[in-house]
Amino acid sequence: MQIDLNKINVPRKELQDVINRSMVSVRRMHRRKLFFRVVSRCGAAAAAIVAVVGICAANPAFAENIPLIGHIFEQVQDEQQYPGDYSTKADQLTGTNVSTSQGITVTLSEIVCTEKSMNVSAMIESEDAFPEDALTMAENMDEGYGAHFYLDADQSETSFVTHEDGVKDVLDLKGEFTDDHTFIGMFRIDFDLYPFADVTIPDQFTWNLKISGISYYPGTDVSSKHLADGGEWSFSNEVTKQASEARTVQVGQYMPNGDGITDITISPYEVIINYDYDESRIQPGYERFDSIFTVMLDGSGKVINDKVGLFSPEGYDLSKITVYSMSTPDEATSTAIQEKLTDESFASQLPGWLEENAVSKIEIPLER
Repeated sequence: MQIDLNKINVPRKELQDVINRSMVSVRRMHRRKLFFRVVSRCGAAAAAIVAVVGICAANPAFAENIPLIGHIFEQVQDEQQYPGDYSTKADQLTGTNVSTSQGITVTLSEIVCTEKSMNVSAMIESEDAFPEDALTMAENMDEGYGAHFYLDADQSETSFVTHEDGVKDVLDLKGEFTDDHTFIGMFRIDFDLYPFADVTIPDQFTWNLKISGISYYPGTDVSSKHLADGGEWSFSNEVTKQASEARTVQVGQYMPNGDGITDITISPYEVIINYDYDESRIQPGYERFDSIFTVMLDGSGKVINDKVGLFSPEGYDLSKITVYSMSTPDEATSTAIQEKLTDESFASQLPGWLEENAVSKIEIPLER
């Protein structure tokens, strides 16, 4: 028996409740350390100096990379999904932040921990040169993708985490090679996503991280490869959450289909839009779930690429945000709107076209 999916009656409010819960779950699911410390006993200081000189003599690559530690953010922060000024606000990780396994050393360097995310810079050093297809991965991927190593991570022993089934995730270390043996980058742990969703992040905590594998994609449409698998890189650091620089603007406005924006939170690294749904605000003709296509522009008229209510403020004029509701009675209309959004030659005309054709708009001033 064939089932006509178009005739199945799915209650709009229940569907939206499920979507809203899912979206919330998804979105929620010191200075540089000196290499030598001043010690009270000259003998201890002398021993430390001799040890380091010996290491540098035996491993020249180690000596060359000392200046990178504590300065990785400034090298890679502009090429991230959420770019920003991390380098001047970073704390140096001073706990167990260097670990070696299978001839590969991973060093955690700096950290910026806010109420929304934890951003960490790191360095991977390999005794053997990286594989050629790893060194050229950025050239073989889609333009702008960059070079990434993916870390199989377990954060189960972090002090405030209580997941009984463990806390395993994949951390995306994006960055660049400094030579054939060294890669530097940074990764982001989003506190609105698994495994920290619905968990209150304390002001201070012990962050324990174990990495069991490192992989990469050598090119587009190519399966991932292991740089190392079955290893054990262990780290433990005390982390202090930095004072919040975020501000929240209350909105409380709705679109013809009942979708609304309750508020917008702006921080140096992300903009978070909190959505709502109110069935009582649905206007006649907009009962269908996909009856509205929304387009969001910044203060200069540039289209904002909103990813489930989260995007980087980098490159946007956040003096205001305007949300346009476009009626989409059929699929052809929706497709036509999307084509205009991606047509670079139409970009200068887009704001005027939206003003003329939108069924409603929400203008949100964001300046202090």
